[in-house]
Amino acid sequence: MSDAAGGTAAASTRDPGTYRVLAGIYSRKDIKAGAGNPVARAALGDLSIAVEFLEPGARAAFVRSVAPAMPDPFAVRPGRPEMYSVFRVSFSNRSGADVQFQPKNVVLLTDRKTQDFPVDLTDLYRGAEAAGLADPERVFERLAPVVFDGGTTIAKGASLERLLVFGPFPAKWKDLQLHFSFLQVGTETHTVSFNFHKQPAKE
Repeated sequence: MSDAAGGTAAASTRDPGTYRVLAGIYSRKDIKAGAGNPVARAALGDLSIAVEFLEPGARAAFVRSVAPAMPDPFAVRPGRPEMYSVFRVSFSNRSGADVQFQPKNVVLLTDRKTQDFPVDLTDLYRGAEAAGLADPERVFERLAPVVFDGGTTIAKGASLERLLVFGPFPAKWKDLQLHFSFLQVGTETHTVSFNFHKQPAKE
């Protein structure tokens, strides 16, 4: 966890700025060309989904866009490694039915044979308690409109975007996949995966 949420997760070895996390599978050709798109997209009929890894600056901007008075709850002190891997997930439901999304049915898989599940508000509350924060309920309340937590309904005709938050990436990974094992569109159940890779930053 970050300082704001409790300090219980293992620290990431990532040095921000040394690489980018882009959509698609790792390709030496793309790496050499410096090509890549940050957003992975999928469509299930008239349901569109976009997923993007957020660097600290983009993450803080997203938090401000939802709760202008709230500082980035996942930030760490200067000089310390990032403690979270944060993805923005956007749904646009133009189908004729409601969509049911269960964030706990998302798993982050890497080529290092690791898997991770999203951090939820209960995890963040416990982290705040463990850190001895005076008002851990406030952490819970502030993050509710920012983070995907329990089962979420995206009504027909509606759009919704929030964050999926994971622990730090493992060392020496190249490819990762966010696998959504359960999305219900009306009475139909779907799975969908989003691939990302590490692209070294240019000097």
